Amino acid sequence: MDLSLFLAVRLLVPGTADVPQPTLANSPTAPVCSTTIQPEAHVRCLNRRALDQESSGDFASASRTLEEADRLWRTQPQPPDALRGIVLSNLGETYQQLGRWRDAGDCFQRSVEVNESTLGHDGVHVAYAMVRLASVETMLGNPSRTEELLTTAISMERRAMPGSAVELSSALGFMAMLELQKGDRDKAQALAAEGVTVAERKSADTPEYAANLTTLAGVYIVEKDSARALPLLNRAIEILERKLGPEHPRLAQVLMDRALIYNTDGKCALAEADGLRAVTILTREDGPNGINTAWAKTRLSSFYLDDGRINEAEEILPAAVETQRRFYDHPNWRVAASIAELARLRAVQSRAEEAESLYRESLAMFDASAPRNPEAARAMRGYAELLRSRGASKREISRLMSKARSIQPTDN
Repeated sequence: MDLSLFLAVRLLVPGTADVPQPTLANSPTAPVCSTTIQPEAHVRCLNRRALDQESSGDFASASRTLEEADRLWRTQPQPPDALRGIVLSNLGETYQQLGRWRDAGDCFQRSVEVNESTLGHDGVHVAYAMVRLASVETMLGNPSRTEELLTTAISMERRAMPGSAVELSSALGFMAMLELQKGDRDKAQALAAEGVTVAERKSADTPEYAANLTTLAGVYIVEKDSARALPLLNRAIEILERKLGPEHPRLAQVLMDRALIYNTDGKCALAEADGLRAVTILTREDGPNGINTAWAKTRLSSFYLDDGRINEAEEILPAAVETQRRFYDHPNWRVAASIAELARLRAVQSRAEEAESLYRESLAMFDASAPRNPEAARAMRGYAELLRSRGASKREISRLMSKARSIQPTDN
């Protein structure tokens, strides 16, 4: 497997950015959520109830509870305060879990505005909401907006150090992955390494630290430096299993990253074991047809393809790609990369016309969403190889390869 799926289909659960959730100071015993109590106490009660519902996995109920809290604030004549900003962030989190990305973006945008008016532009909660908004913009295929938000948030969090260490380390890791998507490995490595250092100063035994280790390992994977990547992933897995449990969804990305190393090293059985475990975790969390499950199945099918197990890839890849097509409402480079992987499967199956059509669909989607993304270059190379096998125009093949080289000089 090449690295296109590593870069293109990262885990989509809200924990990807690994930004810690702001919390409210609550008494050990929450007040009864009654309309007879003061509005602020009522909102605090509703927020606490929603957090309890989230912890049990009932995100639909949590969103309804927080919507009630938000409506309550809207009826109050007093200006919004920090409490409402936190409620909006929490509501955005539940919408992300439910796949309601545009609603989530609206919540995070409002949270930014409320927090700025209450805490000032440099408040850490403002930066937090910006990072969460950036995660939505990534999902919606808006990389320039993502970069703008992250750049602003990181600057704010640097000024707030050391109190903002956890938030800053997470934002640095997010930005590192964005730089990898753009093909700037040196910058990505510097950001990821800084994220690890900042997180370690806070604590070297937390899920947030594990997330930064995973990001740095991701840079090394792209650089094909497995010897440096694998120990970081093993350490991250150990922390996450101990702190969050062996079936927590945040393990899935790390397991798939380790599976990629095993696959590259020819350790197919180990790669499949980690891949299947990730699929099982996400199926339990997200359902068999969820977007996160589709991500994991796409990655697993790539391992099968590399191992020549065409039937196993056929069983899961087409449906996984279709799930991703339905999930996004406009062209998205993640979907484009997955479609290119399906084209690779069809080419191996000697279904050349279908493969050619899929490659064209993939490249058109890249042109519409991320024309300079390194994954577009890999799709171009795959398409050129297919055309070469079909005796197509050498001029067209040369054009594709030249364009691919202009985006990414080598197919690493």
